[in-house]
Amino acid sequence: MTTMSKSVTTGLAGKLSSLKKYPGRAVLLAVVLILAVAGGSLYSIQTQRAAAGTAEPAAQTATVRQGELLISASGSGTLAVSEELELGFETGGQVAAVFVKPGDLVEAGTLLAQVDSTEAQTNYAQAKQNYLELTSPAAIASAQDQLAQAQADLDSAMYQLEYLISPDVLYWETEIEEGEQVLKEARTHLEKSPSDEEAQQTLAKAEAFLDFVQDKLKDAWELYYEEYVPDTFRIVEDRNDKDIYAVPTDLEILQARIAIDDARAQLEESKDLYDILTGGPMPEDASSDALIELQQAERNLQNAQDTLDGTKIFAPITGTILSVGVSTGNTIGTDSDSDSDSDTDSDMETGTIIVMADLSQLVVEIYLDETDWDLVAVGNQAEITFETLPDRIFTGEVTRLDAELYQSSNTSAIRGIVQMDNTLAELNLPIGASASVDVIHARVENAVLVPVDALHETSPGEYTVFVVENDEPSLRTVEVGLQDQLYAEVKSGLKAGDVVSTGLVNAN
Repeated sequence: MTTMSKSVTTGLAGKLSSLKKYPGRAVLLAVVLILAVAGGSLYSIQTQRAAAGTAEPAAQTATVRQGELLISASGSGTLAVSEELELGFETGGQVAAVFVKPGDLVEAGTLLAQVDSTEAQTNYAQAKQNYLELTSPAAIASAQDQLAQAQADLDSAMYQLEYLISPDVLYWETEIEEGEQVLKEARTHLEKSPSDEEAQQTLAKAEAFLDFVQDKLKDAWELYYEEYVPDTFRIVEDRNDKDIYAVPTDLEILQARIAIDDARAQLEESKDLYDILTGGPMPEDASSDALIELQQAERNLQNAQDTLDGTKIFAPITGTILSVGVSTGNTIGTDSDSDSDSDTDSDMETGTIIVMADLSQLVVEIYLDETDWDLVAVGNQAEITFETLPDRIFTGEVTRLDAELYQSSNTSAIRGIVQMDNTLAELNLPIGASASVDVIHARVENAVLVPVDALHETSPGEYTVFVVENDEPSLRTVEVGLQDQLYAEVKSGLKAGDVVSTGLVNAN
């Protein structure tokens, strides 16, 4: 019987192969041949049953049922908290008080512990006093007076230069300065937008204006020597009827220009100081003595505030105290103390003082076989069973998967985090409890399920089954969905209770 079946199958494969160039006919003939093979097999079974009763081949069947189909990746896990916060003092000193113990539930902002803050408070008070003196109403009034004086000094310097070179020359020099600035801005804009017609016109106007004012300045210098100097700087008339003029020297004019630059710089510094004292921001390039002094006082005050704040530990979140590493009277040092001073007291505590966590946010650290990588993703649901609670199934969601495989003892594994839907009170388990984890890749409920052994794939993604009715098989096309190694979801073509053929068996 085995030989007969093999030869029939081989013949069928040969016929299908010869019809590949006629796909329509091939499919039709395949269906006919499958029916013929099934019919021939059943005929052979019936014939041999009549001829001999010692070995009776029978069609193996299964009943289509309704149920759940689940595809998952299984692994191990450990109960943990989502994040442990390690808290310590930023300022060293002797511990004055510890207000919590392990197991305490505290609200965010609760004072947990503090060191002696006497020195820190004194330093803060001094830094604050220094800063207040520099920013007091009297300091603001003084800055306002300095601003007014700086403006007067600039006006005086401008009047002096105007006297030396004439109002007309000074006016056109000022116009040239402004014209050069406008031209610079126009060129910058055109470089960014070379095809901008409006920018081209603006540049042309700026160039034309600068040419105009330069000509005007040239004319003003001519009038300076022809009219302004004789009218302004004539001293006496000598015996030869020649006038003597005390014409300003180049050095005098240069000194007048420098005086204007200095007065402008002083005015800018006075304005910055007044603006800061009345609520404005500190400029990044502060350079005057007054600004540097104020900046240093502000920095000293902030450092003193940080030092004072560092004498206390507050709870950053609402959570549970897991451990406390100090008690009243212990000496606390900072990490910088231990690094910089080799003679630091060996009994001095540094680093983490209190550990706390939000135990309402539990996670399970999971480890899965690396071959299951395509079955897990962030957002997948997970089912967790703890070793000490084998009869209960807890749920959660995958919130993290490491991009790199976890390596340990020459083995590789997928490592991730499952956020649990349960609190520690609901679990009543210790942190670190071991668990088994199933990450759900896909699931269908109340599905029509058929054994995969009953499926015949006629083309990629297309299947048929033999439905047995009244001991007779009939071929039926089915639409298949989710599959595992044993069962497949049937979306159409079968219903629960149908009997399908899964092959032939020998019954002795």
